[in-house]
Amino acid sequence: MSQRKFVNRKNELKFLESRYKSKSSEFIVIYGRRRVGKTELMLKFLENKKGMYFLASTEGDRQNIQDFSKIVGRIIDD
Repeated sequence: MSQRKFVNRKNELKFLESRYKSKSSEFIVIYGRRRVGKTELMLKFLENKKGMYFLASTEGDRQNIQDFSKIVGRIIDD
């Protein structure tokens, strides 16, 4: 678990929680400037939830698809 301070993200967490509780399947992309807390937001939100976090690399589409598929496979097998 991260030891960094996590502040001022109540609205974002509330939005993500509402989408998580929704009955429909959704795909949410989080993007923004560097070092504004996107990763921390997602890791905080995913605590104690069945979900996944995937950070695409610059290694190319093929590698990203393979990595993404592995993560999804692990989640489905659980």
